Parts: sequence; structure tokens; C-alpha cells
Amino acid sequence: MPLPFGLKLKRTRRYTVSSKSCLVARIHLLDNGFLEFTLSVESTGQECLEAVAQRLELREITYFSLWFYNKQNQSRWVDLEKPIKKQLDKYSIEPTVYFGVVLYVPNATQLQQEITKYQYYLQLKKDILEGRIPCTLEEGIQLAGLAAQADFGDFDQYESQDFLYKCDLFPVNWIQDERMLQEATQKVALLHQKFRGFMSSEAELLYLQEVMKMEGYGHESYTAKDSQGNDLLIGACLEGIFVKHKNGRSPVFKWNDISNMSHNKSFFALELTNKEETIQFQTEDMETSKYIWRMCVPKPQHYLMPPPQLHYNGHYTEPYKSSQDNLYMNNQNGCFCRSQTSLDRAPHEYNGRMRNGSVYSAHSTNSLNNMQHFMQASPMSSNPSITGSDVVRPDYIPTNSVWRHQSTAPLQS
Repeated sequence: MPLPFGLKLKRTRRYTVSSKSCLVARIHLLDNGFLEFTLSVESTGQECLEAVAQRLELREITYFSLWFYNKQNQSRWVDLEKPIKKQLDKYSIEPTVYFGVVLYVPNATQLQQEITKYQYYLQLKKDILEGRIPCTLEEGIQLAGLAAQADFGDFDQYESQDFLYKCDLFPVNWIQDERMLQEATQKVALLHQKFRGFMSSEAELLYLQEVMKMEGYGHESYTAKDSQGNDLLIGACLEGIFVKHKNGRSPVFKWNDISNMSHNKSFFALELTNKEETIQFQTEDMETSKYIWRMCVPKPQHYLMPPPQLHYNGHYTEPYKSSQDNLYMNNQNGCFCRSQTSLDRAPHEYNGRMRNGSVYSAHSTNSLNNMQHFMQASPMSSNPSITGSDVVRPDYIPTNSVWRHQSTAPLQS
């Protein structure tokens, strides 16, 4: 219907997204926040990863990658060299992509940036709580005490520690007995008191050091069969390729002893140095064997080479090369970047509002806290200090973001 007096309104294309020419990628972060990017259909996984790293002010991106759930509900790492949209369309059950640690380190001192250590801490805490790294009752209580100090700060700033009973402190389905759960939580409360005065970064570092000693740290396994048809788990770890049999036997083929890795149809094979035999494992199908090969082949180079060094003299001076020129659309479909992360937390806050009254989004970074409240982010950016033109600049890096903040205790009911 034409407007009166011949008025014409300029049509905005900022939020118009054509599924044929672009993809709105939803990135699930380790703090359970989200980032959303509008990607070109040709944008690779590496370009998407660099965009996330830039938003997090993360430079040590070698240790991180993106993954998704495939149609069999299995987690699969994105092939960073290929367009991410094609991979999601073909394999994923949903458009959500997850950010996480893909390469592990033997020692926490190898991680140089504080933000790297923080993201690493979030990953290991998630691995513990979701049961991917098994731990004893004593280990679980010790880790929960460190996590409470890292996430909530000193215990004496709260009226009581009863909020700990409402937090996810232990691995899922770990303690079924209510009385045992209460006793374990009381021990966590005592440890929380013991760690009083520790900075969040100090508690996180101690958490990393404890987890790095545990069996299962850095393991990523896949189901397979040996030459006799016996079911087993095969995967990569810091030392090499491990094989876990049902009888408990777990040999490890060291990286230095492996001369070659290959895949053929549904078989994944290891060729060992100074041995003529080839050890074969049968996987579910050809696609799985190729995936295992793709994930294992780069590991020796990472685990046997010294870590890369970042030069620091007040700030990191190495040039940060980003591929975001192709990441943000700049055509008739418009472009935008939306976030719902703790990075958007304002430096001065009053019950979810800044001094000027603007509403911002502050999603909790604490996965222990199961009572998370956050406001809906605006379509352009949840940080009111970032203008739309700044967000879509390829060289934009936020300078006032707070990537670690003390989590507040759950509200007492």
C-alpha cells in the first residue's frame, strides 16, 4: 500500500538473511554463552574460528576448534579448511556449532594468555562435570572446591554457603544418594573456605594442574573392532594412539613409534617404526575411518613440537591475521554480528543496566550455577558501547570486554 503524500521509506536490509547466499552461524561458547555470525556460504571453518577468537580476544587459537553434533548425535570436529555451511548442511542435526579445546597440553605453563587458561579451565571443568574425565570422590570434591573459589570468589562475601547445594558441583549422575551428596557438598564448602584469598586465575590454574594428572585427560576415543572382531575404543592422547580393550588392557602406541597412519574403506591402520606389520582397526563405516585419520594425523606435529611463543611487551605485538573480510557479508543481504556472552558485561552495572539506563546482556560464565538469568541481546550487538559499524569492521577487537567475572551465587529462595 503506497504511503500518503508520496513518502518513501528506505528499506533496511540489515537483518535480511538469504539461506542461499549466507548462513547465520550460532556458536555455543564454553561459558554457555552464544555468538552469532552471518557467514558467506563460502566461509571456511577457519574463518569462523578466527571470528570467535577475535571476539574473545584469544590469540592462541591453535588449541581450539569448532564442533557439531552429526545426524547420529555424535560430536564431530569441523574441517577448518572447508566451507562450514556445506559441512553443517550435510552432516549436522542443527545449525549450532560448539567452541572447544581440540589440542591438549601436558603442562598449564605452556598456555601463555590468561584468556587461554580461562577457556581451557572452562573446557576441563565441562569434561569433569559431563563425565568425560573420570575421577574419584576425593578428586571430585577437591576440584569442586577449587571451582567454587574460581567462580564465586571468597566465601565470606556471602551470608551463607547454602547456595552451593543448588550448584552443579559433581559429575552428572555421580552421587545418587541424597545423604552422600549433602556430605560431599559440606566438604566442598570447607574447601571453599580454605581457598579464601586465592584469585580466580590462581584457583583455575590449580584446577588445571589437578585435572592434567588424571587418567583420561586429553583423550578422544571412538568405537572400533580389532582384527579378531573384539569391541574396543581407539583414540588419540598426548602420548600417542591408545587402545582400550574391555578386559582393561590399554596399550599406547607412542607418536615416535608410528611411522604412518592411513585409512581404507572402514579400516584405520597404523604402521609402526621398525616393524613390518600394520595394525588395523575396523570402524563403523568409511566416513568414520576417514574422520579418525583426519583427527589423528596432525596430533604428532603438535605434541612433539615445542609450543609457539607470543611476544609480550605490555600487549601482544604479533600481527593478528584474520580472514573476516570474507566472513561478514557486505552485499544486498546486509550483515550483522550478535552476541550473548559475558564479554558484553559492562564495567559499571546496576541490576542489568548501565549508568545511562541502557540494557545490556550479561550471560553467566559459570556452568556450576544452574540458575542463569540473562536479557535478550539486540539483533546487532548486546554491548551498547559497540556501534553497528564497529561490529562489522573486520579489524574490530573489543577493548572493554570482561572475559572473566565473578559469578554471583544463586538467589536464595
